Amino acid sequence: MFENHIKFAVQNMNLFEIIYKKDSFVLDGETYPIGYTSYLAIQDECRFMESDSVNALLDLHDELLKDFTIEKLNYYHKFILLTIQSLKDNPFFALFDFDKVADRINRLFSDKCKEQYMDIYIVYRDNYRVETAEQADKLDELIKVFDDFMAALAIPIILDNAVEQLKRYSALVFQMTHRIVERGARNRSQLADAFGDFLSDEYMQFLFHTDNQPFCTKASVMPVIEKVNGENYIFRKVYYNNLKDFLYTDLFEGYIHGHYLWRCDICDDYFFMTTAHRQLYCSKVNPKYSVPCSYVAKHPEVTKRKMERQKKTDSPYYLLWKKRNDLIRKNKSLGKYDEAVSAKAKEYIDDCFEEARLDFEYAETQYEKDMETEMIYKSAMEM
Repeated sequence: MFENHIKFAVQNMNLFEIIYKKDSFVLDGETYPIGYTSYLAIQDECRFMESDSVNALLDLHDELLKDFTIEKLNYYHKFILLTIQSLKDNPFFALFDFDKVADRINRLFSDKCKEQYMDIYIVYRDNYRVETAEQADKLDELIKVFDDFMAALAIPIILDNAVEQLKRYSALVFQMTHRIVERGARNRSQLADAFGDFLSDEYMQFLFHTDNQPFCTKASVMPVIEKVNGENYIFRKVYYNNLKDFLYTDLFEGYIHGHYLWRCDICDDYFFMTTAHRQLYCSKVNPKYSVPCSYVAKHPEVTKRKMERQKKTDSPYYLLWKKRNDLIRKNKSLGKYDEAVSAKAKEYIDDCFEEARLDFEYAETQYEKDMETEMIYKSAMEM
């Protein structure tokens, strides 16, 4: 009865909004680096997520449309909240503020709204005719809540689309990341080459329709003014009515900014890089060796095999210092401040970098001492 209206609502409803800044995006008040969705999507919970609860909600949705009663509408409301709750532990869907989502759903299903939804159903079922002023007033009141009614009926389809789109996105990110690691793509030009080969691969075109879909995205964009450190900046706020459009936009923006996934050469897990583009190993504790993979790489005796050592110039601390130092030199050459200010600024940056470096080396040395002490303790206990 309402199939066409529901389809229109699914295609045109603004589901969420994103504010894009220099190299990050803001969702529900939280800030994340551009491209971060690719890291979440490649987790097993996203790649192999179950959709039983969403499928059950779709079945309940179909039953409700066939036999629209207040009892089924109440159960439908409760089942939606249960389904939303089941998605809360998923690393990707955890980006969203579920309390806010639940509040919005509860507003759509208030007791007054449910009564009005029943009236709308009866009007459509009985081909309601307006013959009196009172009937006209009632019809006007129902028209005002018709969009909310369609939004309530569209929820199962929106959730089903979101789950399927996330799983498909996860599969594409996995294949794309495999291509990047296989080719050893390290800079933006190499990323572009790898991505171009991925798009032109006939097998990938067959699997993901990379020749046209899913890369044709759409959204509504508007400017927003925000104050940062006392100064106003123009950012863009984007309204999405489709999860797919947000996911692929974030993937593209991530590659443009040089934010991408890499696979650790020791544990084979994927980690997300935004600055240290020569990083080879992750910093998670390896369960096999009980030390981070980056520690294993510096101490090949742990695995009894020679690992490629990373350069100090590839550390995030050095990259941050170099970026600030280059900026000071550039501003000085442009005459933006005099010699005294330049020297003072450079001295401050050098002090900060040296302090960070010393803290890092102290922590690293302390960690090695702790590991040595633990190994001595284990050996003593075994003896």
